[in-house]
Amino acid sequence: MQWLMVLVVFLAMTLGGLAARLEGDEKAAQLIAQARAALGGENNLNAVQGLSCAGSYERTLGDRQLNGELTIDVQLPDKMLRTETSNPIGDMTIVVEQGVNGEKLLRNQRTMNGPPGAIIRMAPPPAGADAEAQAVRNARAEMTRLLVALLLAPPPSMPLEYAYGGEAQADEGTADIVDAKGPGSFATRIFLDRKSHRPLMLHYRGVAPQMRIQTQTMQGPPDPERTGRAGQAARDAAPQPPQAVDITFFVDDYKTVNGMQLPHHFSRSIDGKPTEEMTCKIIKINPAFKADTFAAK
Repeated sequence: MQWLMVLVVFLAMTLGGLAARLEGDEKAAQLIAQARAALGGENNLNAVQGLSCAGSYERTLGDRQLNGELTIDVQLPDKMLRTETSNPIGDMTIVVEQGVNGEKLLRNQRTMNGPPGAIIRMAPPPAGADAEAQAVRNARAEMTRLLVALLLAPPPSMPLEYAYGGEAQADEGTADIVDAKGPGSFATRIFLDRKSHRPLMLHYRGVAPQMRIQTQTMQGPPDPERTGRAGQAARDAAPQPPQAVDITFFVDDYKTVNGMQLPHHFSRSIDGKPTEEMTCKIIKINPAFKADTFAAK
């Protein structure tokens, strides 16, 4: 009889927890549907198979401020390329491309109009199969978060499950929280404005975007020995494997694009410190990409 009572209590607790979870999942589904309606409705959002953002960025790296032009290209189901163009020294132009195409990591950097003796070094790409695979997963997760922030819809390659996460209070008002989880360890919290129902921000644990550029100017003709020493110093100063941090991705400045309300301003903070701002001057829906836009480089 004692074991029977224990079993009854256990079943009651299990069914109660299941009912609470199902109720939370139902509320989350209602909030997501409400938010997608506020963004433009299912027909408009489902018609999006690609998009392109052209604008600018500002980033804080330690005591340095970087800024330049930014382009983000996305093509469903699994392609994204982020291109940054900056002028760190005079007329020197640096173009950095990072992204993903299916299971291929896209990564390229080129320099134009550099002064004689100027050397630009980026952090090296991941070494080893495991690091490469993790870099691909990170890039795909970044694409998923961007699409969730813009359209409240993940790419087909990253199906998500939603659960209600409560509410949050701020000076601007109240936000509903929806927790999203996907394959692997993907997880993010979506904050939806209770009045407009549109996304306010995403919060997640992740790897901080890394972009380290070293500049060195040498006087006189190239010196192989000096260049070798500089290269070794750069390798010795290579960054340690990145650690997971708390990242908040804010979205605002909603404007109408093809019948949808899409955010045009984004900012990112890491462990509570602002690190990056991005502004989309133009967002194009379903643009005609060139054949080599997402080529592995």
